[in-house]
Amino acid sequence: MSSPDVTLTQHFTVPILAAVVVHLVVVGLLLGSWSLSFQRTVDFEIPDHIRAEIVRVDEVQPEPQPVVEQPAPKPTPKPEPKPEPAPKPEPKPEPAPQPKPEPVPEPKPEPAPVEDTVDLSEATEPETPQEPVQEPPAETAPEQPAEPSQEDLFESLLEGLAEEDEQINQQIAEIEQAQQRQAEVRQQVNNYQAAITEQIAQRWSRPVELRLMDVSQLEASVLVELLPTGELLNVTLTRSSGNSNYDQSVLRAIERVRRFSVPDDAAVFEAGEFRRLNVTFRPEDLDKL
Repeated sequence: MSSPDVTLTQHFTVPILAAVVVHLVVVGLLLGSWSLSFQRTVDFEIPDHIRAEIVRVDEVQPEPQPVVEQPAPKPTPKPEPKPEPAPKPEPKPEPAPQPKPEPVPEPKPEPAPVEDTVDLSEATEPETPQEPVQEPPAETAPEQPAEPSQEDLFESLLEGLAEEDEQINQQIAEIEQAQQRQAEVRQQVNNYQAAITEQIAQRWSRPVELRLMDVSQLEASVLVELLPTGELLNVTLTRSSGNSNYDQSVLRAIERVRRFSVPDDAAVFEAGEFRRLNVTFRPEDLDKL
């Protein structure tokens, strides 16, 4: 039994071929009639053994064929990815041969560098901004001062003399005040020195050895050192009378005085030289006190 596909093909092959032949004949006739229309008209009769029918291909519908279910295609297995080849290790670069160390030449002593001397005279000074030049004012003729009169000259002379007199009088007054102050200080010094001499005489007594002697020619000098408070700091015999008994009696009398009378004014104390007071003693003066 032949397959349906072969029968169907044979069934449609003859009509299709006949249709193709008819079409070719018609086309050939048309071309021939067109080319001969300019020359002559030829009668053509179709032979009896040729029978052709024009059949439209779209009118011929094939018989429906039974649908045969095709088995589902098996999934094609995916090819396993091939492992990528590991990269070949790069060859290690061979170490370059090290050059042999060349002998280091001994350094030659370099000459000492010569310091550049800078000429200060040629040093450039910073430029100062130039001030705008001011035009000098127009010169005006100076006014001639009026000549002073004789009266003006005389008055100015008198004023100058008066000022000089005032200065002289002021200087004279200052000198008189200073002299007066010196006189007062000297008077105070004399008073305090007399008071000190009296303090010593009150504590002096004539030695027994001198009671029958003439002592009018005896004289002894001593240096009495005092503090500003009047306390005795030291006593020294500066000139002997020639009689030791008399000298010692004077020193004993000074030492018996506990506190001497001195001025409270420091200026008077320094002016009277009470720090180092020189005193001269005579027996006759001591007897009078």
